[in-house]
Amino acid sequence: MAFKGSLVPNITIFRQDGSVDFEKTRWHMSWMLGHGTDGLFLTGSYGLGPLLSHDERVSIFALAKEAAAGFKDKILIPHVGCIDAKQAVDLAVAAEKVGVDAVGAVPPFYYKHTDESVFNYYKAIIGAVNIPVFAYNNPATSRYTISFNMVKRLQAIGLAGLKDSPMQVGFLSEVAYDAKLNRKNFQIIGGTSTGWLPYYFMGIEAMIAGTNNWAPEMVTELVRATFAGEWPRAEEVYLEMADINRKMHFCDSTIASHMALYARKFDAGYPRAPMLLPGFDDPKYAEIRGWLKASFDRLGIPLTEGDCVTASA
Repeated sequence: MAFKGSLVPNITIFRQDGSVDFEKTRWHMSWMLGHGTDGLFLTGSYGLGPLLSHDERVSIFALAKEAAAGFKDKILIPHVGCIDAKQAVDLAVAAEKVGVDAVGAVPPFYYKHTDESVFNYYKAIIGAVNIPVFAYNNPATSRYTISFNMVKRLQAIGLAGLKDSPMQVGFLSEVAYDAKLNRKNFQIIGGTSTGWLPYYFMGIEAMIAGTNNWAPEMVTELVRATFAGEWPRAEEVYLEMADINRKMHFCDSTIASHMALYARKFDAGYPRAPMLLPGFDDPKYAEIRGWLKASFDRLGIPLTEGDCVTASA
């Protein structure tokens, strides 16, 4: 099964006391899916997976399954990567029982691992489930870079695909053209919206875009125009999105997502400590709102908003 379109590495929303706010998290999932987002990548970096317990993560998988049931053909890929193989396997098995479409996992993180230990980690996950498993290449968080040779070794034992965050053209082109020329049933999913248009022509038709957390309308229009072959419009939206994404990289992406939602007057709750949301008197909220309004106006997309008065300058 090949996935297409844009997924979101959706944030997990918490209450001030640090407990998961399931009601607001479900609202956020439904809001994005309702604005054209094609699927959810759950409890990854944005979703603060490493700050969640096993039971919390599984509860979010189940919540996503319920939220997606109200829409047609939405994709659910939980991130099950953990610091050790047993926890990752347990999460993958639990995710499969929930009824998701696939699972993804970063390599085991924090410690410096050898190729063999990383291979065995993925082998354990692949062998534990009957749904597709995607390796998630994210060296910035895992301290390990998945190589072309590692991809080929994992393909031989059933790896279904690769979610790639660095988006380095040399590595990705090698993986993509090797799969194409050798007719491997293997899919690359872009781990960011960066490079969406040029990589589309390489055959990459799915991305996991953090922008969906706070501007799903923009990402949906980019994907629509791309698949329709409306290249001037696709290029226009792509450049606009690249510009606002650069501006939004002033802090951690999870925090920026909460702030952008508040800038749109949506109550986005809180991250979990030690993550810290700036006070609502911070002028950055108003600045973000200005960026969003200007971008949406230039693209001719209506900027809908909520009714939260906090941080809604």
